[in-house]
Amino acid sequence: MNPQVVDEAIDLYVNERMEQGKARASERFLAYVYLKHGRDEVREFMRKAGGLCRYYIDFLKVMQNPFKGPELAWLASMISVAVYAIYLMTTDEDRILGIGLFSGTLVYAASLVKAVLQNWCRIGVMIAIYREIVQLAEHEMEVTP
Repeated sequence: MNPQVVDEAIDLYVNERMEQGKARASERFLAYVYLKHGRDEVREFMRKAGGLCRYYIDFLKVMQNPFKGPELAWLASMISVAVYAIYLMTTDEDRILGIGLFSGTLVYAASLVKAVLQNWCRIGVMIAIYREIVQLAEHEMEVTP
């Protein structure tokens, strides 16, 4: 069985789930599986779909940590610029430059927080959707002889 077909079915479920809801996505996913593979290969397909979704869940759990990606480098850069800006604010002739750098650092810090929160939300939703697919696959394997 081609892994691309399994991934295509998972993508179909995810897209349908985002637009139409869980019930409609489950119906379309099962219809796709039964039409594409017939009754004979359904157990094998569901086993592979569940395994692939478990892999995606594990991968996304690693990616959910903001200190495992570019956010950490961005944070370190902001801290070093903020420290330098504070130093500039202590000298009389560079105070305006220090204030400008520090305010820019605060803007980028807010942007970083926003990006991390959006990433957590998006990854949390994807993990929940993949768990639904795993449950659907396990249920269908129990029902299918």
